[in-house]
Amino acid sequence: MAESANAVEERQGKNSSTMVAACLAAGAAGWGLTAAGAGANSLSAYYGSDLVTVGLLTTVLAVPYAAMQLPAGHIVDRFGARRTALSGLALVILSYVAATMFPLLSVAFVARILAGAGSAVGFVVGADLAHRAGAGAVGLGAFGGIAIGSGGLAVAVVPALEPFLGWRSAWITCAAMAGAALVFVWFTVPSHEMRPARPAGDTSHRPVLRDKELHRLGAVHAVTLGLGVVLGNWAAVILHTRWNLPFGTAAAIASLILLLTIASRPLGGYIAAKYPYHLRWVLPVSLAVCAADTVALAFPSTATVAVIAVLTLGVASGLPFAAVLGGAQRWRPDRPAAAVGFLNALANSLVVVGTPLFAAAIQGQQIALALFVTAALWLLPIAALPRSLNSAAGNR
Repeated sequence: MAESANAVEERQGKNSSTMVAACLAAGAAGWGLTAAGAGANSLSAYYGSDLVTVGLLTTVLAVPYAAMQLPAGHIVDRFGARRTALSGLALVILSYVAATMFPLLSVAFVARILAGAGSAVGFVVGADLAHRAGAGAVGLGAFGGIAIGSGGLAVAVVPALEPFLGWRSAWITCAAMAGAALVFVWFTVPSHEMRPARPAGDTSHRPVLRDKELHRLGAVHAVTLGLGVVLGNWAAVILHTRWNLPFGTAAAIASLILLLTIASRPLGGYIAAKYPYHLRWVLPVSLAVCAADTVALAFPSTATVAVIAVLTLGVASGLPFAAVLGGAQRWRPDRPAAAVGFLNALANSLVVVGTPLFAAAIQGQQIALALFVTAALWLLPIAALPRSLNSAAGNR
């Protein structure tokens, strides 16, 4: 009996370490997505560029990050999480070290492109590790909350460190986050991973790109993650320029959009696990609340109103995460990492398009129009909600 208890304790310890590695790997990627936007003013002043150019620093990371999501999923399914994560994180660290040592805008663009390719494995690896750790819906929600919450933390931390690190604050913190993830993956994720065997001769599943249910799941994930990152990048600027809030206050309020998902994503996981049939109304209500809060940002008011809008936006945008991501992994047990990669590719495609467009809208004094368009995008997935989430088990 003692041996059995020891075995259980050892397994729980390994699962906990695996979850930490999952969160750090994905957190490093989330931090990188918002770091340039968080340091926009400092980077713009140092490089002598405008906000549109700084927005492109997010775009050039998001393009390879989005494009490599599905390939990263296939690589993880084929070669395992450890080797994939270590290679990607090492590339991220080297890229930001170069951007820090060679303070040229051209170097920054190249570094962000390479970092985007390296960061692509972060979220996919993290979701795969969380899945294999048996985290369940609540654990998957916690993983997702930390993954995207790190981006919200970057919105607050990067400007706060600028008095000490200067314009390099964004790049140094990105390298530090990737370094922490690399060290933890190296020491906690085993070299030899047991991959689930693929059923012989199984041809029942369509290719990931042609799976209509994954497209439905992906639409929800795309707006809740993609639009959340876009607003997380520019909400501080919006609150500062349109609401006339001090930039420090605006940055602190804006960071809540992504930080609150640390709590709301596990809450959504709890709902998915305990009350799966409630998802039929939780998802559309969450999307509608996000749309309403986005519209509210177009009408300047007090700091209290801004906090309320951002609080409800952060909570509502995080609720669908665990149900959607876990649903994709269950829907495609033959390709769980590739399924997650596909969902994340759709989400980050919105980041690719939305971030520079929002920057252009801000610079062209068309903030209200940009917020109205964003609000409409929140509502689009309601027209074709995922069917697989209507059952208690979430299975086919």
